[in-house]
Order: sequence, then C-alpha cells, then structure tokens
Amino acid sequence: MKAVIMAGGEGTRLRPLSLGSPKPMTPLLGRPVMEHIIGLLKRHGIGDICVTLCYKPQGVMDHFGDGDRLGVRLTWYTEDEPLGTAGSVKRCMDRLGEEDFLVIGGDCVCDLDLSQLIRFHRERGAQATLGLYRHDSPLEYGLVLTDGEGRVERFVEKPGWGQVFTDQINTGIYVLSPAAMERVPQDVPWDFGKDLFPALLREGAPLYGLPLAGYWRDMGDCRAYLDCACDILSGKVALDMGLPKREGGIWSAAPLPAGIHLVPPCWIGEGAHLGQGCLIGPHTILEKGARVGERAMVQRSILLENASAGDRTTLYGAILCKDASVQRGAVLNEGAVLGENALAEEGATLLERVRLWPGQTAPAGGRLARSVTSGSQKGALRFGDSGTIRGVLGEDIGPEALLALGSILGAEGPVGLGCSPTSGAGMLARAAAAGIAAAGGDAWIHALDSPVQGAGAALYHHLPRSLFIEEREGIVYLHPFGQDGRPLDRGGERKLEHALLQGELRRVRGTQIGRLRQSDLTQEQWARQVVEAASLRRPALRRTTIAVGTADPEDRALRAALSALGCRLEEEWRPGIPAFHAQRGGAALTAQDEEGTVVDPGQLLALLVLIEMENGSGKAAVPAGASAAVELVAAGYGGTILRLGRDGDQARELYEAQIWLRQAPAAAVRICSRMAAANQKLASLVARTPRFSAWRREVPILSDRGRVMQALARENAREPSGEGLRMRTGNGWVYLTPMARRSALRIVAEGPDLELAAELCDFYAGRTAELDRALSEQCAQEEDK
Repeated sequence: MKAVIMAGGEGTRLRPLSLGSPKPMTPLLGRPVMEHIIGLLKRHGIGDICVTLCYKPQGVMDHFGDGDRLGVRLTWYTEDEPLGTAGSVKRCMDRLGEEDFLVIGGDCVCDLDLSQLIRFHRERGAQATLGLYRHDSPLEYGLVLTDGEGRVERFVEKPGWGQVFTDQINTGIYVLSPAAMERVPQDVPWDFGKDLFPALLREGAPLYGLPLAGYWRDMGDCRAYLDCACDILSGKVALDMGLPKREGGIWSAAPLPAGIHLVPPCWIGEGAHLGQGCLIGPHTILEKGARVGERAMVQRSILLENASAGDRTTLYGAILCKDASVQRGAVLNEGAVLGENALAEEGATLLERVRLWPGQTAPAGGRLARSVTSGSQKGALRFGDSGTIRGVLGEDIGPEALLALGSILGAEGPVGLGCSPTSGAGMLARAAAAGIAAAGGDAWIHALDSPVQGAGAALYHHLPRSLFIEEREGIVYLHPFGQDGRPLDRGGERKLEHALLQGELRRVRGTQIGRLRQSDLTQEQWARQVVEAASLRRPALRRTTIAVGTADPEDRALRAALSALGCRLEEEWRPGIPAFHAQRGGAALTAQDEEGTVVDPGQLLALLVLIEMENGSGKAAVPAGASAAVELVAAGYGGTILRLGRDGDQARELYEAQIWLRQAPAAAVRICSRMAAANQKLASLVARTPRFSAWRREVPILSDRGRVMQALARENAREPSGEGLRMRTGNGWVYLTPMARRSALRIVAEGPDLELAAELCDFYAGRTAELDRALSEQCAQEEDK
C-alpha cells in the first residue's frame, strides 16, 4: 500500500516556534516531526510515499530528498495556492494508481496501529475509513459518531460542550479508495472533513471509522508541542529516541558528566553543555549544542539547537528556539517561548505564556507580563454561552486585546465597527480600528449604538466580518459577527479564540494599510431594512399601539424598527396595549401583553413559529435549547422544525435567513405586523401556543463535563441532538447542556405544569451528581495506579 503525507501546514498556532519553517519541520528529538511519521509508515510496511507541500516547500524537499536515506521512496507534490486536504491528495492520484491508499498528517505525534486500520478497511469493503482516537478533551477536534459495526453515522466539527456525546475524534488518518476520490474535483479547494466525507455520508456510501489504541496528538500549538515531548519521555508513545539510554530514563549522546543533577526522564543531544551544579529535569529535552549554565534549573522545558540558559537561570515549562538565549538569573515561567535569536537579558522575568518573537529582547531586570507583539490579558478571552466575549474593562479586556482582535479581523478584509456611546467603548473601538487598518482591512465605522444594529450595518455594506463593542458599567461585551452580520458558528468562535491566544499582531506594508471609512447608514435606514426583511408585507396594516422604553440602546433600536413599521409608540405599558423589551444586545425579546402578563422569550419563540407556520414557509430553525413547544406548534400544521447543531447546514442557513427568530427588533416587527394584519391582540395570539412550565437548575461538575454527558447519553439510550441532550419523558421534556464558561451542567425541564417540571429537573440533577461522583472516584483510582 502507498501513503500520502500532508505536509503543507504553516503552523500559525505554533508561532514563534514555527516562524520561518513549515510545521512538519518542527524539531522533535533531534529530527523533524515528519521524520517520525515516515518511521511509523515504514514500521507498517509502507515505503512508497507521496508528500503534499504548500508553505515553504523547498526546505522540506532539501532535508528529505528522495527518501533513500530513510529507506523509503518520496514523491513530492507542491501547491502554489492551498487546495485543502482532499484537493491536495487529488493531485497525487497519478502516482497512487487504482489501489487503496493511506493518508496521514505530517505534523502529528502518534504510534497508532495503521495495519489494523488497513485490515478493517478491507474487511468492511469501505470507500473511506477514518482512524479514530478516544480523547479525554475532544473540544478542539472533529467528533465522529459510529454504530456498532463502525459505520459513520454523524460528524460534529469543533463541538461545543453540549455536543460531546462521544470521545471519538478524527485523527486525520484515513484509508481511501480511488472511488471515493472520484468525487473530489481537480485543482479546486476541497476538504476531507467539510466536503468529501459529508458527501459520502449523504449518499450512503460505505464510510467507516475505527478507534485505534495507542497514542495520538496533534502538535497544534506550543503547549501541545511541550506536552507531546513530555509524553514521549514518559514512555506514553512508542518512538525511536535516537540516542542511547545511559541510565533509567536518561537518553544522552555522550556520557553524563559529574557534578550535575539529572531528574529523569531527560533527553540530551549531541554537543549539549551542562554547567556545574545545574539541575536538569524531569521532562526536559536539550537539542544539539544547547547550553545550560552553572546552578541553573531547567525543568519540563525544551532547548532547541544552540539555545542557551545561563548561570542561575530558572526555566519551567519553557521553550527556547534555535539560538535563543536566557542570561544570568532570568526566570521563564510556564508557557514562555523565546523565538529564534530572542534574548531574555540578565534578571528578566517572563510570566506565564509570554512569548518573544525572533530577535526580540526582554530587558534586564524587567518583568514581562505580555508578549512583545501584543498585549496578553490575565486570562484567555473566550466566548461564553451567549456568543459574546465578556470581561472587565482594563483588566480582562483592554486596548491591547482590541488591537490584536482588530488585526485578526482586518486580515480577512473590511470590517464593520461600532460601539456603545461610552468613553470606554470608544477607546476600545479606536484600538480595534487601528488593528484592522494595520492588518490591511478597511474599518467601516457606524454611529449606531446597539449590537443588533451593528449586525445590520454589516448586512448593509455586505461585510465579511463586523464587531460591536458594548460597555455597561465597566463590563465589556464583544459581539463579533460573520458574513453580512450573521452570528458566528462555534468553528468561527474557536478560530478567533485561538488567534487571540497566540497574541500575534498582523501587519502589512505601509502601502497596504487599510483606511477608516464612515458608514452612511442611519438609524432610519437600518429600521427600514429590518421592516423589509421581517414584516409580513400585508397592505393597509392597522396601526398598532406598542409600549417600548427609551433607556437602553437596544430598546431605542426596537422603537426605531416599530416606528418604521407604522406603530404608535408609547414609553410605558398601560392596560390595553402590549409592551416589548429587548435584551442581550437586541438578541432576545420579552413582552407584556394587554392584560399585563409577562411573555418570556420561549413563549414568543413559539408564537413566531406559529406565525411562520401560518404565514411563512411552514419551516422554522430554532436554537438547540428552544422549548419543546415549537415542535408541538409545527406538528399542528404539518410543518418542520430544524434545530441548530442537530440538523446541520440546513438549519443554520434557515436560521440566518429568518432574522426574526434571532433578533429582537425583527421579532417584534414580525409579531406586530401579524397583530395588525389579523386585528388581534398579543394575548390572543399567545393563547394559541402550547403552555409549558419550565424549571431550571445548574449542577457543578467535579470530574469532566464531556464524560458526564456521555454517561447520561448512554444511560438514557439517546442520540445527540445538537448542543446538548434532549429527552422526552412522559408528558415532559428534559434538556441538558454543559456550560461553556464553567464546569457545570444546565438542566431545563418542561412540563404541562410547574410541579412536573420541577420533579423532572430534580431527578436529572440528582442523577447527574451521582454520575459525576462516580467518575471522580474512577479518576482518583486511575491516578493512584
């Protein structure tokens, strides 16, 4: 069997370690990581190998040549522009011929049984077989759900906690047939995970997955690189160490000198110098020519070729790239990385996750709390459950973070930009605008003052990305939007989180710097845009009187939209008229009917679905956690409900189109136009929807959210339903989903009355706690072993 190694990656998340060389050339135990992959293929009898390259291909080809030195035959395929995983392999078909072949990435560390995967593929007569791996923390990877025979049932790309119903991740190792590759167009960007495998699944083609025993890890960023090295030294992965083992857990190219302290496991390469009284290890790698000074302490760290840690230095969890230097008395904390030729001067201290790009310097005696190229905050900025990034102004979120975020967004093209009318939000917006322009993007600045209007501005200008910065009493909410103001999916959120974590400012040359442009979109134009998209467009609508407050920006946006519809507006509710209120930046709507009864967002969503069934397409897309009432409404009309996450791209595309299901102003316009067209009160319309009582609880999780969710799914014999686990129990429904920002599960129970809802909620909260305790005890026992 032949194989293809995909080695075109640039390794942006590995920077500064990967700057100047492609990711497969990252050194590991004195050799590029791709050399270890070649060794794995050779151990399984595969010696005829195609290699696909894109980023800086010449350096890879110069190092490996034709493969004769390694006892294999290498054939090179280079791309001028990235063709995606499947597109790049398609170019190798002239060499691969008419037989099945194996595909593997050139930048992972693994010892999986490839021969077992090949046998399984042949036994099943598969067109494609995916090598799977059971991972304790699967959030960063694509999940693959299979049946008892190994046939693939579903893919979940970059899952949220609520979608972790299996720990089987896609390793990027495949056995493929030429028949599968016939679906891949020639010289067109095409991806295995996004394009080919979903197509095979839709067609019902024989698509299988097999969990493989052993070790696998994607060397995705600097932390993962260091973790891989520690796992290798600990014996968790079968890899050729390349050096003689001098004593227990110590591999060294030369006999060990006297007067030093070594704590295994350690790997000490050719020409490494160890000063008197130094302490090395555990879990430390010193590559060729690395130097450690007298009485220095280097633990859980990697020093690459000719890197130097001077006398009395302290390194824990650090990486020194080629020719980097740490001078006397300097301290590098967990996650610190010095790029090639970077320098930490005498007595300097680098705090956690601080990185120096190549050639940069940490000044003598200085205490560096942020990377040289951008501002690192006290914690990683991450999206919460509402699709926003939240933090304290000046502590979690400052101008440095917005400069970095702006540069990330600006690198993808023009960006819409708006902010709350506060001095703090304005300052952050100016920093974001600078970052956008520095990365080559034009910043389209608008004067609208709520997030929901910021999304509308992106639609007005057809922008690929937009950002609204909201500030309330010192708390900042960042609202990024995708194409035309659409909400980001979890993959988009994850991409932004990773880019922010790297702390890299993206810059272009002076002639390419972007411009600051002023949007001509007014509030009146935005409001007409909402009415055009969301109203039922019936002629001669009766004017409806509605109460909407004026204190909050999102309520002022709501007033503008309803005014454009032709409603009479008052500021306060009174008997006989309904009132609306926008929440969460304009993403959620609540109401008070003519009799004063509060109508919550779940009831309003059921009402919007009812309107859609009667006056729209008969099909609606709702969030994963939407009330079960929406299914009952749709069933009464023979309609269809799609849920985000569960129903894939079809649900997402419909959800993006039906803005009244995700934006408060559009929802209010939709409801009011229905009220006017039918001459009905809000109370009368709401009365036509099923009434469910809901009871909510949060259960803290001590073990692992994903494993608890998996146990609940197995115990209740339920299939995944997108973001969470949804179960019908008699006359009620239960929805369980992990929280994104904290280790807890949210339980929502619904029933025809509050008593049943509370009973269901308490039962599943108790069972969740029991499973969590059992898993915690199991983990403790495993650690003791």
